[in-house]
Amino acid sequence: MLSGVSILPKEIEVYYFKKGEFEDTSVHRNDLQKKNKNHFYLHRNGTSKSDKYKGGNRGGLDFVVSDSENIYYSYLIRSAQVDNHMVIGPHNVLESIIDHCKLEKEAVENEIIELIPNNVSCDVLFSKRIHLGKNAGQFLDCKLRAVLCDDCFKTSKYPAKGIMIVDFLIDKVQSQQMTKEQASKYAKQQLGYIPYEIQRI
Repeated sequence: MLSGVSILPKEIEVYYFKKGEFEDTSVHRNDLQKKNKNHFYLHRNGTSKSDKYKGGNRGGLDFVVSDSENIYYSYLIRSAQVDNHMVIGPHNVLESIIDHCKLEKEAVENEIIELIPNNVSCDVLFSKRIHLGKNAGQFLDCKLRAVLCDDCFKTSKYPAKGIMIVDFLIDKVQSQQMTKEQASKYAKQQLGYIPYEIQRI
């Protein structure tokens, strides 16, 4: 909850940087991404909290989970239900939160986010993060993107839906948590078709 508005993340990407241990160069490493737990960080053009906000469609926001000066750790919210309205895309999520909360950007960052337990129960699908570019290096293919496979999944235009479902179901079949028939039914329900990779398991 932020300023009385509910925000339910549906699609996130994890950004984590710790020197000498996990140096993911795709992390902005802005001051607001460290020791700033339970706040939003609105994307900026530099690493200082006084730098200008990114403009146009490049803007987005992260939920910060770092409580350490030595760790940059936040979740980019790529898609969410904002005040029960489904919003897809980082820039759209940011604009929707600003609009619904009726707050200026600095106020959005300064407010402490209230965490509310919820009863969402569904599968979580993973994939690599989107549009990172080559600067991510060895972390480019890490599966640090998570999407809730709930009722919104069927109708939402998430990138790489088919790949996420295929990877999830192949893992389930190989670990004998599902039969091929169950996997085919699951794919049909979520995608409307059975991908070739599932048919040939």
